[in-house]
Amino acid sequence: MPYEPQPVIEFPNLRRPIALIVDDPAPCINPLWYFRHQVDGQAEPAEVRTIPLDFMEEWCQFVAESGVRGDFTILPYPAGLGRIDQGLAGYDRAESDAWLDLARKYVTPQFDIHCEILTHTNALDLDTLKLLPISEHGWTELQDEETLAHYFATAMSILKEAGLPNYGLTQPCVYHGDESMYARAILAAEKQVNGRSVTHNLLHMDSVSRDVPPRITHCDAVSGEAVVSVWVATGDYVWGTQEHGSERASLSPAQIADLYLTEDGAGGRLVDLMKGQSPIVLITHWQSLYSNGTRLGLATYREVLKRINALWASQTEWSKISQLTERYLVGRTAKIEVEATRKCVEAVVTSPFSIDVLIFSIPMPWPLFAGPSVLVDSVALEQAPDKGGLTAEKWLMDGSTVTVSLKLERNVPRRVQISPTRDPILD
Repeated sequence: MPYEPQPVIEFPNLRRPIALIVDDPAPCINPLWYFRHQVDGQAEPAEVRTIPLDFMEEWCQFVAESGVRGDFTILPYPAGLGRIDQGLAGYDRAESDAWLDLARKYVTPQFDIHCEILTHTNALDLDTLKLLPISEHGWTELQDEETLAHYFATAMSILKEAGLPNYGLTQPCVYHGDESMYARAILAAEKQVNGRSVTHNLLHMDSVSRDVPPRITHCDAVSGEAVVSVWVATGDYVWGTQEHGSERASLSPAQIADLYLTEDGAGGRLVDLMKGQSPIVLITHWQSLYSNGTRLGLATYREVLKRINALWASQTEWSKISQLTERYLVGRTAKIEVEATRKCVEAVVTSPFSIDVLIFSIPMPWPLFAGPSVLVDSVALEQAPDKGGLTAEKWLMDGSTVTVSLKLERNVPRRVQISPTRDPILD
């Protein structure tokens, strides 16, 4: 029986994708105060009501310095106070406009912008622009696909008109309805507003499992349409920092950071996740980072990012959520057909979705005593100097395993031919 090499899909650039999702950002307001007030019915919540502009400035400085990437889930119509591009009732328009300018300049290069639907509190009547007496997360579970798609498209349109093109959707709190229908509604909204046929959403968390991969909730390979559900793999360990007098609020940034990753790399949730085989997605909240004014949450994340970069810089790669989910989608749907002879291993790679990079390894059926000849579509491919240099359209040799990195266009096959430059010794 002829030997058939089995290709293995690798992480992009042979590094573990890692991303941070920041939930609930909005100009001026503390979203938790309004949630407590409008959804929970608290007359005067204990949390501060506003988050000042200089916190956004501090966040943007942190983003630029740390290199962190992920997703920033802006509220398009926070708490029913108005569209973020037209000002919020009771707040200074110049401050909200300055907040948006900072988001456009410093956040969007490293983060996708999600709508966290519209208000994050009670659902909005789109005809009267008045809040309904039901939370958004409760309201969404009662709606059909067409109604949800219209509501989602409204949220995405506001962000687009604010100069913050939306990519994906985050559900406030929970959704217990039909997730396949929900995914189709998201896709319909993305196609209408942004012309995208592939998108993603955030709905679920698993802070226990070692492997927490995304899930594909809708996929039509023929039409090239898909929705990927990204799952977060940590709790928001800085949430308690906004509760004055709580045990978490009395800890130092270093002590809270230990819950994510200890300084020596021996403990913390991220250590367990690094032993798994899936991308790693962390989550926090805008109000958690602000910590009711102490900014302990942001100080903690400074320490967490410092430790990740110090311990795992060569093993991880910060990624936008769109990049992480699209690469995962292609990794799950691309076809790699391999044939091997005594002279050559040939692989034909085809994907129903375009992608900036797909990396796969093939164990050769014969030993390699020197670098092989690697052709892609009959053109010699450049050899990467090391793992760190394995970008798209390059290859790398590790013993008798060859790893190839390709850029793929939808339904356009790429033909890879790997041949030894010295005659292999065969049994």
